[in-house]
Amino acid sequence: MPVKRRSYKMAVTAVMSALAIAMAALRLEFPFYPLVFLKFDLAEIPSVLAFALAGARWSYLCALFHFAGLLARGSDPLGASMKLAAVVSMLAGLHAARRRWAFAIAVAMAARALAMSVANLAVLGFLFPAWLDFAWKLLSGVGIPVKSREEALLVTLALTAVFNCLHVLLSVVPAAAVAREVERRIGTGREGQEGAR
Repeated sequence: MPVKRRSYKMAVTAVMSALAIAMAALRLEFPFYPLVFLKFDLAEIPSVLAFALAGARWSYLCALFHFAGLLARGSDPLGASMKLAAVVSMLAGLHAARRRWAFAIAVAMAARALAMSVANLAVLGFLFPAWLDFAWKLLSGVGIPVKSREEALLVTLALTAVFNCLHVLLSVVPAAAVAREVERRIGTGREGQEGAR
């Protein structure tokens, strides 16, 4: 890779990583109803923008820096790890689709929903089953009839999959729009396309 292109990609990654960490510190997020412990987090957008502008490898690096920033500011390690798993699975889906944005969104949704369903099954079903009781209370509080722990787990996993699909839209659509505008104005988007392949 030519030095100029490598420098560009390193600069994009550094800026996007710093932006993700700053957005996380500002808590630019809002809850998903009824499972209010799930939060739509705008700090994921910079990782997708790094994907669009610099390529897949650099976007994964951005996600790792975001993860390190979360840990450095005292975030719960499990929560930060779940965030990393969500972002990396989404980026992997985008990477698999090779930047055909409509198809990429569908693949990213499937990848993220599947990965996070498995992760949440492990957390709620095995590691911290008491957390399922909290989810059950939230579901009952909004009138969703849940009669057993198994049913509570299934409904929670289904709603979590919906949340993750919506989060892909929230993360990818703005990033794709910004990347198109950057490409239109200064023509750097082609480098990201090459790096994403």
